[in-house]
Amino acid sequence: MSKKILFYLASFLFAGLLAGFYALEGNAQEKYETLFILDIAPDARSAGMGDIGAATSPDAMSQKWNASKYIFADMKYGVSLSYTPWLSKISRGLNMGLISGYIQFGEKSAIGASATYLSIGDINLFSADKVEMGTVSSDQFAIDASYSHRLGEHVSGGMTLRYANTFKIKQTGTPNSGVLRSVSAFSGDISFFYVRPVYAFEKETELAIGTVVSNLGTKVEQYEGVEALMPMNWRLGVTWNVSINPKNVLSPSFDINKSLVPQTYSQDITVIEAIGKSFGGGREFTWSAGAEYSYNKLAMLRLGYRHSKNHEGFRYFTFGAGLVYKSLKLDASYLLSTSPVTTPLSNTFRLTLSFLGIKN
Repeated sequence: MSKKILFYLASFLFAGLLAGFYALEGNAQEKYETLFILDIAPDARSAGMGDIGAATSPDAMSQKWNASKYIFADMKYGVSLSYTPWLSKISRGLNMGLISGYIQFGEKSAIGASATYLSIGDINLFSADKVEMGTVSSDQFAIDASYSHRLGEHVSGGMTLRYANTFKIKQTGTPNSGVLRSVSAFSGDISFFYVRPVYAFEKETELAIGTVVSNLGTKVEQYEGVEALMPMNWRLGVTWNVSINPKNVLSPSFDINKSLVPQTYSQDITVIEAIGKSFGGGREFTWSAGAEYSYNKLAMLRLGYRHSKNHEGFRYFTFGAGLVYKSLKLDASYLLSTSPVTTPLSNTFRLTLSFLGIKN
């Protein structure tokens, strides 16, 4: 049996096992909360294009967006470090850090891994009599590993397994200091990527299409007796790489994003039924449009916009830039909110430093 057939069987088995676990896990709850760490665009490049990443050209941060892209990366391996501040104008100590990397094995296989840490900062506690009771800090982290395989000349597939944890710690020298609550969760992604040359404008361009179903996994017990679903999501994206000339490349991209968790659902339905309901009267589709301009693969400019309805989330413009010096690359992005509901990342910069590795 060929490796391609084995990969397809493994993907369906992986999805089936998760679906079976969901069905056995029990009923969905009325209140949906999530692990914030799995909902944030961690890297400055994708953030600079409106949180786009399903079909953009591969890099070390593809672990977050679409791990199957690693097969078509120009470099045999790569590593990236990313930093994102939270609510920097309101409080200190709210930040997110990420390290992500991959390595190719021949022309048909690649593995990737990442580790993410999110600090939500300190919260002051007071009694009913306004007596200070100390502080509580909440932190989250996630680690994951992926395997991707070439399924054909122009297509690849990938699978990702992830462990996430959220915990709260009571600080200061109070009698109840220590870990107040620690919750673990497991999830997985299934992704596909298709890329091929397309002749247009009297020259050869490149069209890429990517899709990923992410965060299929266990439920999270947010409070005692109250469980929440993981932020299950489906994303479909397309990118068109157009070489204006040998040194100038313009890459417009478009992503459609669909939450697989309905806004409201009763306790007597399974999680699989909840996923189905998300396509009916549940959450709306959101979309992002962006573009990246590259000069000689040394300097990049980026622009993007993310749109959603008010009750679905946030709307914002993003701007970004990148510079390459030898084997190092520095990316930066800035987010400008245009929604009445201000995102916690509004008016903040994100930075990503990447080591590019060796060319194929």
